[in-house]
Amino acid sequence: MKKEKSCGCIIYKYSQNKRLFLLIHQKHGDYIGFPKGHVELNENEIETALREVKEETNLDVFIFDDINATDKYMIDGKIDKEVVYFLATPTSSILSKQDKEIAKLLWVEENQIINHLSYQHGKDVFLNIIKQFQTHVEYQLDINLVSYLYETILPIYKQFDKAHQNDHVHQVLKTSLEIASTIMNIRLDLVYVIAFYHDIGNLYGRDFHHITGGKYLEEDDMINKYFAKSDIKIMKEAIEDHRASHEQEPRSIYGKIIAEADRDIIPEIIISRTVLFGLSHYPNISKEEHIKRSYDHLQEKYGRNGYLKLWLDSKKNVEGLKRLRDLLDDEIRIKQIIIKDYEKYTKNTKKAC
Repeated sequence: MKKEKSCGCIIYKYSQNKRLFLLIHQKHGDYIGFPKGHVELNENEIETALREVKEETNLDVFIFDDINATDKYMIDGKIDKEVVYFLATPTSSILSKQDKEIAKLLWVEENQIINHLSYQHGKDVFLNIIKQFQTHVEYQLDINLVSYLYETILPIYKQFDKAHQNDHVHQVLKTSLEIASTIMNIRLDLVYVIAFYHDIGNLYGRDFHHITGGKYLEEDDMINKYFAKSDIKIMKEAIEDHRASHEQEPRSIYGKIIAEADRDIIPEIIISRTVLFGLSHYPNISKEEHIKRSYDHLQEKYGRNGYLKLWLDSKKNVEGLKRLRDLLDDEIRIKQIIIKDYEKYTKNTKKAC
C-alpha cells in the first residue's frame, strides 16, 4: 500500500477580541480544511509546513511546534495518508491564495470551525489542537487583553529592524514560558506580557530601549486595567533589567527569565539576526564591512571574553553559548556562515525591489 506524508498548520489570529482560524477551500476534491502539502526531499516537518503555508496562503507564520496533532486516514482505500499539523500564527499580513489549487481562503471564528470543515478526521485534529492550546496561558487569559497585545502591541515591532520583528517576540515568548515552566511559583501571565513589551522601547531608539520599554508598559492603559500596581512594577523592572549589556543581576526572577529568553542562544539564529541587524542599521556599508561588523559584534558579545551573562544558566543557553564560542574560535568557519547569511538576505532584498 502506498504511503504519503504531508505537513501543515492550523493558523490563528485575533480580530476585534475574537480568535479566528484560517481555512482553505481546496479545488481538488472540493473540500474545506487547513493548509498542508507533501513533504519534499530533505525537508523536515517544520520546513514542509512553513513552505506549504507560504505557497497556499502567502503567509509567513511562527510555528508552535509543541502544539501539534497527526491526522491519519485512507484515500480511496489505496493510500495510507499521514498529515502532521502544527499550531501557528501569522508574522506577515498579506493573504493571497494559490489560484491553481485554492478556491477560497476563509478566516472563521473558533466556535464555527467545526461547522465548516468537510471531514470528521479534520474536525478531530482541530479539537485535539484546541485541547492542547487550552492548557496554554494565552488561551487562559482574557481574550480582550490577548487581542490587544496581538492587534496593538505586536504590529509596532514591524517598524523595527529585521532582527526585532514579530517572529522575535514569539520566539522570546515561547522560550520565556519554557523557562518559567521549570520554576516554582511563577505567574505565567506576567511572563507572557513581559515578552510582548520587552523590546517595545525600540520605538524611541536602541540605546535606552530597556528603560523606555519599561515606561511604555507602565503607562499603558490596558495593562493598568488588568494588573495591580505591584505586578506592573515587577514587569517594568524585568524589561529594564533584560538587556544583554546590563551588568547588574536582574532584580527579580521575571527579569532573569526575560533576559535568558531574549538571549535564546541558537548559534544559527544568533548569527542570522546579527547580519539582519547590520543590514537594517548600516545599509550603506560594503559587504566586507558587514562581515567584519558581524564578526566583531559576535566576539564582543558572545566570545570567551564577551560581555553577555547568563543569569539562569538554562541547559539550552549554556550548550548554545558553548557551540557559538567554538564557532567563534574558528574565524574562517564563522565568517563563511556570515557571508552565506549576508548573500541570502541581500538576494531577497534585491528580489523584493
